[in-house]
Amino acid sequence: MGDDDNLLIRAENLTVFRGPQKIINEINLDLREGEIIILNGENGCGKSTLLEAMANMIPPEKGVIVQTKPLFGLTLQQNGINGDELVNERMISSMMVSNGDPTDMDGILEHWNILHRKSDLIAHLSFGMKRKIAVIQGLMPAYCSNSPKFCLLDEPTEGLDKDSVKLLANDLIALASKGHGFIIATHDPRLSGIATNICEIKEGNISNNATEGEREYENILPKIKEKVSSTSLAKTIWSRNISKRTKLPLLKRGLPLVTSLLIIAGLLMELNKENIPLDLVGGLILLPGFLAALIKPAELNYLQENRCGDWWKAMISEPIVPQTTIPEILIVFFAPFIASLLILDGSLPDDTIMMVICSITILLVMYANNAIYSLAENMPRKNSTFIPLLTLILIWPFLITSNMIMSGEIEKSLNEIIIVIVIPCIIYLIVPTLSKK
Repeated sequence: MGDDDNLLIRAENLTVFRGPQKIINEINLDLREGEIIILNGENGCGKSTLLEAMANMIPPEKGVIVQTKPLFGLTLQQNGINGDELVNERMISSMMVSNGDPTDMDGILEHWNILHRKSDLIAHLSFGMKRKIAVIQGLMPAYCSNSPKFCLLDEPTEGLDKDSVKLLANDLIALASKGHGFIIATHDPRLSGIATNICEIKEGNISNNATEGEREYENILPKIKEKVSSTSLAKTIWSRNISKRTKLPLLKRGLPLVTSLLIIAGLLMELNKENIPLDLVGGLILLPGFLAALIKPAELNYLQENRCGDWWKAMISEPIVPQTTIPEILIVFFAPFIASLLILDGSLPDDTIMMVICSITILLVMYANNAIYSLAENMPRKNSTFIPLLTLILIWPFLITSNMIMSGEIEKSLNEIIIVIVIPCIIYLIVPTLSKK
């Protein structure tokens, strides 16, 4: 460790576990302006673990990561891209995250000879083409900024053809000459030849050897103007575009709603409605909306593909909060009204205000449920078993509102109304705090 004036990122006494196994053992590594560091080592030695720890994706057991730049580039081995995105949508997302101007997108796509696939689905691309997109987004902060940035690249040449590898090597040299720094996990000797440092990782330890990498480059870098943007806004647009294309939020919420309505309709054909208790009628009215509210948010499905969520978490540097679309809000809010028309032979309960309060309660239950699933997504081990336990708490507002909705006595139900509104609100507000911890 030396002068910190040109430091980009530092791992200091870093120890990282995966499960019970220690993968990284008190490693020290500095990346400075203009450096290209290559991480070598056998498969499973900890190269990817080190990169992910430096990207704040894995919490260290010991030591600290010091990042001097808020924006950085990241290429994961699994790409971190959803197949339902268009190429231009992924480029817009990565450019917004990197404070680049998306109107300059065509230049970088042409630079990488992928402009002709601009409007294609990522899922329709070959493995090599997908890898190009992942590499481009990993380099994007360096492409977009005149001030030094650092990029973490995990096996970037995997699947790339010879010309693309040559282009990558030339760009790395050109970008390093502008002060950007790179840490690259790779076995590819074509990149080792341009390295300023080659670090060997073995049994959790690291050895650092300075080299005289190639410094001449041939190609001209694409010109991208800087444009300050919001990473959270970029993720919102990204999620919204996929939702519009796949209609997944509508399908996930709508299927349990329609199914439960059909089952209720079938049951009512065999029953005398006049003999059904009012609290049971209220439960049947609220049940379709309640079932729709407890569905896992569609955005979490998008995030689970090819570690897409891990890439976004690294870029946002805070817990993922799933977006709720307008169709989902409308489905859950109006579900009790639809069920009421079915169960009460085309009419609504006498107290419309109580009906609206109960619909708002079910809507709040959906937001609280989304927060619970978000907590599970942000845990080191996803799909933790506490999800059903926390969801059980949300049954309480459902049971209370089932008794309220047909009572027609809003003045006598003020305490219950406060309870059913406060419970999901508390969960929605507290759970994100747990995610951060």
